[in-house]
Amino acid sequence: MFDFFRSLFGFQKPPVVASSGVVNRGDTISPPCDVEDHILEPPASVLPPQAVDFLLSLLNVKDLPADLQSLPQKDRSFIASNIRRVSENSLEIPMMPHAAVCIQQLLSDHNVKVTDFIDVIKEDPTLSVELLRMANSSYLGFTYPTLDLQQAIVRVGFTQLHGLVTMLALRSRVLQSNRFKNEVEWVMELSLATAKLCQLLAGEMGMKPDEAFTIGLLNHIEYFVVLGEASRYSAESDKNSVSQLAIIQTVLRMGRTIHDLIAASWGFTPVMGDEKSANVDKKEDGEQDPTISLGERLNILQRILVVSLAGEKSITDTAGFDARKLNDAIDAAIAPSDRS
Repeated sequence: MFDFFRSLFGFQKPPVVASSGVVNRGDTISPPCDVEDHILEPPASVLPPQAVDFLLSLLNVKDLPADLQSLPQKDRSFIASNIRRVSENSLEIPMMPHAAVCIQQLLSDHNVKVTDFIDVIKEDPTLSVELLRMANSSYLGFTYPTLDLQQAIVRVGFTQLHGLVTMLALRSRVLQSNRFKNEVEWVMELSLATAKLCQLLAGEMGMKPDEAFTIGLLNHIEYFVVLGEASRYSAESDKNSVSQLAIIQTVLRMGRTIHDLIAASWGFTPVMGDEKSANVDKKEDGEQDPTISLGERLNILQRILVVSLAGEKSITDTAGFDARKLNDAIDAAIAPSDRS
């Protein structure tokens, strides 16, 4: 994974940090009194129907009306504003979160310690709480809880920490206005499930597990940017928010471009483009099919995940993955939503 991040961000591979003398130092953070219940609360058992419709529409699976004139004026103005700003290269791409930048720098330090990461995370109490919550999630496969920030970072892993901190910061940014809370949580759920699924299928993708996890997590990072724009636009205009359909149409029309703008601004390799997977697909006759891109494979996986998270697994296209391995990986990836 360090090779992967070195290629993305141009830093050197640090040595493996030994846990002896560092992990047992006992650095902890004291969360608010109600954090424990928040951390240990299991997610919903399945995605509600409206979440399934929303996510499948973002993935261009649901049929949507193409005539924007049927939308309310506010929705049309929102879409037109984004189209104009993208064409003029004036769309505001959020800066990479400060904590993520610091973690990026730490990953290039040959003498990095767990406590160095702790110091970065402690600067943002909200991020500390969210990271603790993530460390207790069954997405990471641990069955016992922790309120220790140091142990949480060790659980997450240094290389996965960068992607997770980025996503958590974007999520918090959108939720500041208290709009589109459900949509943000649905996208976060899908992103985490995709990350876990890719990690489990890393061998099939020709990647290291940590690399595949981050690729899956950031596959549609533009969703958070569009949701942030919708939140900002709604707050500035009046009390009425733009509709889900306006958000979906913005993603379908400009998602790829916005994703590429984020990649260029933040210095990572886009995963939505026409780049080909390292481990190409195989046709039924056994010949390899190099035509499908990594982004296309990830989109197929996400479509399967959305349906599976709704409790109705349906695999009609394996995207070149071994069907049995894919089925088992999906079962493991959606485990967090299956808890009672």
